[in-house]
Amino acid sequence: MVIKNKKMLIEKLTGIHSSKKTYYVELKKKIAEVSQRNIQLEIINQLAKSMGIDMSLKDVIENIIPKLQTLVYFNSLSLYIILKDGLIERVVFFTDNGSEIHESIIKYSELQKPPEDKDMDTDSALWYVLNKKTHLFHRNISLKGCSFPEDVKLLKKGITSKILIPLLVKEKVIGVLEVAGKEEFNERDLLFLQQVADQLAVCMENISLYKEVWQHKQDWEITFSAVTDLLIFINEHFEIQRVNKAALDFFTLSEKEILGQKCYRLLYGREHKCNPCLADQVFQNKKTAYLQTRTRYNRVLDIFAYPAYTAKEEPYGVTYYAKDVTGFVDSIKLASLGEMSAGVAHELNSPLTAIVGNSQLLLRETTSTDPHYQLIKDIAACGVRCQRIIQNLLTFSRQDEFSFEEINLNEVVEKALDLVSYQIEKSKILLLKELTSSLPTILGNTQGLEQIIINLLLNAKDAIEQKNMETDFREKGEIIVRTRTRPEKFVAVDIVDNGCGIDPEKIPETFNPFFTTKKTEKGTGLGLSVSLGIAQSHRGFIDAESVPGKGSVFTLVLPVSTLSSDKLDRESVGVGSGQKS
Repeated sequence: MVIKNKKMLIEKLTGIHSSKKTYYVELKKKIAEVSQRNIQLEIINQLAKSMGIDMSLKDVIENIIPKLQTLVYFNSLSLYIILKDGLIERVVFFTDNGSEIHESIIKYSELQKPPEDKDMDTDSALWYVLNKKTHLFHRNISLKGCSFPEDVKLLKKGITSKILIPLLVKEKVIGVLEVAGKEEFNERDLLFLQQVADQLAVCMENISLYKEVWQHKQDWEITFSAVTDLLIFINEHFEIQRVNKAALDFFTLSEKEILGQKCYRLLYGREHKCNPCLADQVFQNKKTAYLQTRTRYNRVLDIFAYPAYTAKEEPYGVTYYAKDVTGFVDSIKLASLGEMSAGVAHELNSPLTAIVGNSQLLLRETTSTDPHYQLIKDIAACGVRCQRIIQNLLTFSRQDEFSFEEINLNEVVEKALDLVSYQIEKSKILLLKELTSSLPTILGNTQGLEQIIINLLLNAKDAIEQKNMETDFREKGEIIVRTRTRPEKFVAVDIVDNGCGIDPEKIPETFNPFFTTKKTEKGTGLGLSVSLGIAQSHRGFIDAESVPGKGSVFTLVLPVSTLSSDKLDRESVGVGSGQKS
């Protein structure tokens, strides 16, 4: 049925039985109420949104004050936050005089009336709300009806009405919202402010939890990064999810480059899972596993793998705790090799003594015209050479101490060449000498320096032979031995070759014990390590430059002897340690 009467239609739609003028007044009133309700919902919604974001409590309250002021007119708004150790922080967010945010600390014990204070009738309003866990609503404060000690101070400021609402989380008071005004509040204001307080309590709790989680995260990050050994977390797909700073330094890669990589690719350069796989072992047995392994970086790691569990006690990842034990493992090898060298040297010493002694006796009884004279002389020379080699082995195994004396580097080079020139020339390698005359003397040990030069010469020889084996083009091998002076009172010996060369990135590694670019049967990787140790005991160093396929230059640099006191300092220095400073 179509309603034709306009007045009846308005009454049906609005429920208002009035004149047209009254209708518009009522309609305007309802619109205002709806508008107020929308603002209330907007404030509550804004508080709810603030719960899950990284926003300080002060920012949250400051953002809602302008809208809150349109619904409940107040002259001041304060928040009391319960702290630890019986302390309460009071934050005044708003005052009608426009003053900035004010903070102060109150002791909980100060809220109670002192027993000896007879002028105070009761405890403070804040103490009442905290202990009763209920709101306090004073519509009309007057001098005649002051219920709490602070009411007198409020009246002096013109405040005649106040509302205190506890902020409760799981029946625990975490704060109190205080609103005070010069105009009287009503029940509707109280109801709305209670809704705001409820949301504010949840917001405060969330901010507190967020800070606590963030602090725990920061503490964990600091602890995680402070560990000097490697920490690597791997998921069930063998992908690296977390690493600490020690791991970044070890792999010399950025976190972005490491995260997401497969563990077997990072550690070993493989494209497929290891067999056996340490992580697999942990996933299957749900127990800690251990492995000592040498990585693609030629470093030995002791790896302890620990399972990470879900709430259902199912492993969802593995934490690798890895310690670099390369130095320890290599030192064990070094000690074993030294012990073996000492044993071999002692075993060979006795027969060599007989060979050298008997050959020298034969030489005395044989004339130079005798056809066997040269053979006997060669036997004696080779015997003496073997004795020197054995002495080097003993030096390596015992790390003997030698005395230092004033020596000429050219003479040391000549002695070293006497020992190895036959071996080099036999390999059809041209050996050239470029010795600078009148070199200043140095303070050193002849035998130790000979050992360095011999090692460098033999390395150059091996590099040339390796190049000839790996290429069809047989370039004529050439080694140049050059002595020279350097600025700042240093002398140097250059060993230059046109061999296979070394990758510049691997040059620093060549001085590590047991690292070698030669084939297994060609070297142990000890020569340069021991040589560097001897050079450093002379307060010198070994420099290296190389171009792959073209050759290398190894330079022994030693300081010139200037002070006699320098000699006294050096006499107690051991040679042959092979350790890098």
